[in-house]
Amino acid sequence: MKRNSAAIKLIARENLSGRYGTPMAALLLMVLCSLLPSMLIVNTMSTTTVLGIVTTQLLNYMVSLLVAVVGAGYAKLMLNISRQEPFAVKDLFFAFSHHPDRFIIVHLILLVIQFVFALPFDLPNYLNKNMSDNGVLLLMLFGSLANMVVNMILGLFFGLADYLLLDNTEMSAMEAMKESLRLMKGNKGRLLCMDLSFIPLMLLCVLSCYVGFLWLTPYMRAAGTVFYMDVTGELDAPRPEPAPQPNDSFSNPFGRY
Repeated sequence: MKRNSAAIKLIARENLSGRYGTPMAALLLMVLCSLLPSMLIVNTMSTTTVLGIVTTQLLNYMVSLLVAVVGAGYAKLMLNISRQEPFAVKDLFFAFSHHPDRFIIVHLILLVIQFVFALPFDLPNYLNKNMSDNGVLLLMLFGSLANMVVNMILGLFFGLADYLLLDNTEMSAMEAMKESLRLMKGNKGRLLCMDLSFIPLMLLCVLSCYVGFLWLTPYMRAAGTVFYMDVTGELDAPRPEPAPQPNDSFSNPFGRY
């Protein structure tokens, strides 16, 4: 049964009801894992030379790959919540003990694709030191938009790879990407509609000085998890009754949206 975005989001909200605290704490920890190394790189590396720029970029890419493994752990946390199984912040590090090289390979391939598409916007900035501030800002704007579009397109094809690797510990990175491609046939439109439906809430979160993303991000990730379970048929397959799970002290601030 293929559920529409409204039905998937409803299930996601029900799964998260009373359980927002742990995903929020895990999200803050994941942000720190990304932010602290990035700040260290920016404050210690020189970007006045080509070598400094290249080194800085390479270090940032290495950090992003490590954060991607943590992000896979966040997907594991969401799977546990959605399956009514025990969950904890420590789930963030699940992928590190389950062949992390597989997750790194998947995200390295995606990173290379993103790099190729971003290169036309980055090269002029690096090579032409006489560019005006407006020119630099314009390139950064177009580069950010292009990166968003590329990320969205890649997600429509390979967005299930992490979930597949989490559920199949012996599956290779390439097998997961191929299986994601297969599963997403005929489902890309549904995922795109669901992703776009979050835009109004994103705008509200921006108006809240980004604080709202503490609630919205778990909601979006929970919806993505339910989508995966729907595509694979797990939502319609009978599962054994789980043990009751304790509620967190945070409620859903988004109501029925």
